[in-house]
Amino acid sequence: MMTKYTLSATLTKNNLLRFGVSIIAGQAVRGGDFWDRLHLLEDMIEVIDRGEHILLVAPRRVGKTSLMYKVMDTVGDEYVVIYVNTQAAHSENAFWEKLFDALMDDEFVSTLEQKATNFYNMIKSLRLSEATIKGVKFGEGKLTNYSKAFEELLKKYDGDKKLIIMMDEFSQTIENIIKYENVEKAEQLLEVHRDLRQNHTLSQNVSFIYAGSIGLESVVASIKSSKNINDLVSISVPPLEIDDAQKFIKHLCTSNSMKIDDADVDYIIEKIEWLIPFYIQLIVQELKRLDRRGTKISEPSINDAIEKVLSHKKNFIHWLERLENFSKEGKLFTREVLNTISKDKIIASSDLFNIATKHKLDVYDAQQIVHTLKYDGYINNNENELTYRFNSPILRIWWFKNVAN
Repeated sequence: MMTKYTLSATLTKNNLLRFGVSIIAGQAVRGGDFWDRLHLLEDMIEVIDRGEHILLVAPRRVGKTSLMYKVMDTVGDEYVVIYVNTQAAHSENAFWEKLFDALMDDEFVSTLEQKATNFYNMIKSLRLSEATIKGVKFGEGKLTNYSKAFEELLKKYDGDKKLIIMMDEFSQTIENIIKYENVEKAEQLLEVHRDLRQNHTLSQNVSFIYAGSIGLESVVASIKSSKNINDLVSISVPPLEIDDAQKFIKHLCTSNSMKIDDADVDYIIEKIEWLIPFYIQLIVQELKRLDRRGTKISEPSINDAIEKVLSHKKNFIHWLERLENFSKEGKLFTREVLNTISKDKIIASSDLFNIATKHKLDVYDAQQIVHTLKYDGYINNNENELTYRFNSPILRIWWFKNVAN
């Protein structure tokens, strides 16, 4: 019998604040360095307990991977959890190899021996050394293709605790398969996963969580395959609310022996505007370097810290590299749109399609690119549906200085 899980009161923000938080910008964090988002964890567990599956939705750098680590670290006593990053998989076969490698990882297998005997024995009997593009073998058995072998494994899962399989960068994998193999292979992988999720018996014992730094919705829409993910429950990972961002900044500073006034906290928030942990960490990291040299936190030092952040190309280059996945026409369209917004701060939606026409880009393709830019965290039209602006003033300034000019 699967047990329902309720997050312990010991995980509340108040208890978390007892511990120091390291300044970690650009990498996923774990343990006490994770700024807890209790309501998101509760939302995810509720979906899992209903027997449904999750699409974790958020732009780049908002903290999806850190949240997945938090799920793994928090619910390990109540669920059997496995995490796999499939970003480097450039083919359907490579995806399955990464998934099976994660299943056969010593740390994961060691948790199964007493919890799921049949599942444990099946995994131990896999002969991945004999794996080829045609499939894998169980023990001395016949060759089985990866997707069938995976389904067979899941059917043998006999633990009394639900199995959660978290696949990070799954959307990047689908995009890789489209690029390096073909659309049919990508559709095939999406269809296999949908069939697994639609199997009622499996869903009682297994939940899937999909995430990525690019939007799965926009990737599948580009190949007109949205039907293969419309059963997933979307859970958004938003930027921090202002009050939470204030607490986070103060806690980062005090944990690193820096004094900061409320007015300076508010000034940082005003300058960042799009309150993702990544930008907060970057600025506080630079403030700490200034603090070591005797410069106390103030508006001028915050401005200096932001200038220093902007000078580090590595902090932002991925925003430019992401555009390489678009077609030639798409890249020209996207660059002109973002260049224009970086100079003028906004762009009218009517101008977007004038630019698309200029670059001989189909209206539907232009719409998909705009949707991707919104999802991936470049722009939004939240204040006015007819105008777009950068999410982050910091990214806008960097783009203006380093790309538009």
